[in-house]
Amino acid sequence: MKFLLRMLILISFCYEGYAQRPLPPPFKANGMQKILIEENNKTGTKDTIKQGSFIKLWFWSKGKRIMEQPLIRSDFNRHTYYVESNLIAITDSALIFVKRPPFIPLPIPLPLGSLDFDTVKIADITSFRTLNRSVEGGVKGAVMMPTMSFMPEYFTTFPGMLFMMPSMQIGTTFLGDAVFRFHRMKRQHPRFRLTVGEMPADSMYYIKRRKLLNEKDYEWEIERSERYDKMYRRIKHDLSDQILDEFVGNRIISVSLGSMFVAGYSKGSEDLNTRVNISDRKFVFGLSSEHFISQKHRVGIEIQMNKTERFTSVTGSSSLHITGSSGMILSNFAYIKFGLGGLYNERYKSKLRTQIAALDADAISEADEVSLGFIQSKRAFLRTKLTAEPKPYFMFGAGAVNTTLIRIKGSMSSGINTTDYSQQKFSLESGLGIFSRLGRRLTYDMSVKYLWSPDYTPSIGGLTSYSGVRLQFNVGYMVGSSFVRMRRQLRSISTNRE
Repeated sequence: MKFLLRMLILISFCYEGYAQRPLPPPFKANGMQKILIEENNKTGTKDTIKQGSFIKLWFWSKGKRIMEQPLIRSDFNRHTYYVESNLIAITDSALIFVKRPPFIPLPIPLPLGSLDFDTVKIADITSFRTLNRSVEGGVKGAVMMPTMSFMPEYFTTFPGMLFMMPSMQIGTTFLGDAVFRFHRMKRQHPRFRLTVGEMPADSMYYIKRRKLLNEKDYEWEIERSERYDKMYRRIKHDLSDQILDEFVGNRIISVSLGSMFVAGYSKGSEDLNTRVNISDRKFVFGLSSEHFISQKHRVGIEIQMNKTERFTSVTGSSSLHITGSSGMILSNFAYIKFGLGGLYNERYKSKLRTQIAALDADAISEADEVSLGFIQSKRAFLRTKLTAEPKPYFMFGAGAVNTTLIRIKGSMSSGINTTDYSQQKFSLESGLGIFSRLGRRLTYDMSVKYLWSPDYTPSIGGLTSYSGVRLQFNVGYMVGSSFVRMRRQLRSISTNRE
């Protein structure tokens, strides 16, 4: 057992030493660098694969090639070959990889030859996949670790582990192929195809050699140039600013709270049937959804509810007689809100924009992190102030009011009867309000509306009609096309960014 462990450790060191050899830099010409483009023929979407990306592929070869192959990936007919490695370089017609190190079955310290490469013609690739090794490892680990927990003890000790480890490797290999499926290239009507393009070298991934403990110890990692990071941050900054001024196509989902003040002429005599009085001021709550049809105007629907008071009466000594009443008022409206512009004048808004532009210029030239943080905080305050400009509007809506009162009356001996005194009436609403945006998504809306509905027949709950003034406050969350468009633009810029 100890001899086996020593052999495995030595083999792993040989592989590690071979893998840490210095690699040549990517090919560059006139400041440009080759990139591989994978295009979906059906949708037209393109995925950019840069030098240094980790990829897996199968390719076909007419003749026999001397290439080290994993046992599970071996094609014994010697017509197809498998490559799983970082992409070292790209030419107009081929991909270049570091040659796979030879398998060393015996613990003999053999000297390694010079660094060599495998070249794969793009036209010979039959299937292809680019992926993130950390994500693939996480998926495999999430599936295989629970499997190990109920594995018989025989397979976790010697000699059972000699059968278990190859089986686990085969299982994880096929699991990875099932989750991260290969893109086939050599079908009659292939869905994907590979082409070669160019990109400025200073906006590319590049392979950097970093010295660690001594001159022969290196670490290889893929980094991004500073210009690309600055470009991405600037575009994201501009899009984030732009989205604060866009409303068309967005939707607001709101929670509303308020009070209903019934008009004096709508109050009637006491309801002797239910003994419930709903003519006093009532708390109202509900939900609403609004859609912007322009930068100023929007349409929406809302549902509002207010519960009525309860009435309960218990009489009798030998046989209890119970009378109780309760209910609710449910109002539904479809409406349109006509924006009347903002309360800020153009001179004040121009002043805020000038101050924001000056702070942006200061932030670019500022090197001190503390001063930069102060500048960014001040800019965020001014931008929020500009975004939160109160915008008055006029609104008009139509819907229905459903007033429901239920009376329960009876005793345990004679039985209990239920009577429903419900009425539904057409209703109109109109009023004024102020809308404001507190950031990218959070909004608030305050309004004063007058509601009118025809008379009840007969009157119910002390009301002849549900008419009066409603004060309402909405807190909303904004979603919609402008946010989707921003994410799509950033995704197209940062394709394969990680």
